[in-house]
Amino acid sequence: MGLLTRFRESSAIRCIRGSLQQAKPLEEGVAAMRRLGEFGTQRAIPILRDALFKDNVALQIQAARALAAIYARYPDVHVLEALNSAVLHERQAPQARQAAIESLTDIIDVRHCGSLIEVLKSNRSPTTLRAAALRGLKQLRYPEVLERLVESTQFGKRLDPKGETRQWAVRELIGLDDHDKLAKLFEIVHGRRKLRYRPLNPETGQADIIALMTRIDPKQSVKYLHQLVDDDNPRIRSAAANALNQLREQGVHA
Repeated sequence: MGLLTRFRESSAIRCIRGSLQQAKPLEEGVAAMRRLGEFGTQRAIPILRDALFKDNVALQIQAARALAAIYARYPDVHVLEALNSAVLHERQAPQARQAAIESLTDIIDVRHCGSLIEVLKSNRSPTTLRAAALRGLKQLRYPEVLERLVESTQFGKRLDPKGETRQWAVRELIGLDDHDKLAKLFEIVHGRRKLRYRPLNPETGQADIIALMTRIDPKQSVKYLHQLVDDDNPRIRSAAANALNQLREQGVHA
């Protein structure tokens, strides 16, 4: 590291410290973080980690981005720990947590996406954060995106009184780019494809999934429904028969 770069890094760190102590304008601290994102080293990680948890959204967002940029040059476990903590920190502003999700996604692989899954699992996660976590999982090519979305449709009224999470998950499932999604949903109905974090509602879960299949692709779902009407489970049979009748009334045939 050249002397000039080291001097610039030290100056940026002092500037950020001044902003955190409200001795310097906020804009100067944000600009200093951008500079550290361009040339900062591991020396800058502690001050950026402090900024990530200070009560200022602009500083938190820029700190997350700068930490990810530094990690790309100097992989350091402290960066991963800080960003994961910010993702899961429920007292953080949603915008700051979203920046942490996006920054973390840029520097990890699918083996280290646990905090993104936790966002989807928690009934306290706002929809904006769920959407950011889902984008991250897709970017990382996480193989069980559909399963995690199905689990989100299973939040009951106690955990999701307005139905916002369930409605969001259904919309995402309908739009999910996965040509096997009907087959996967069929396997979930039968229990051949397991859900790891939240089981189907024992009273309505299978019927909900069957109804979802008809919304995703009415015509292609008919072939699966014909198999389900012969199922040993009376709830599955009834739900499949009702779905078939509704599709016939709409003029949908295989």
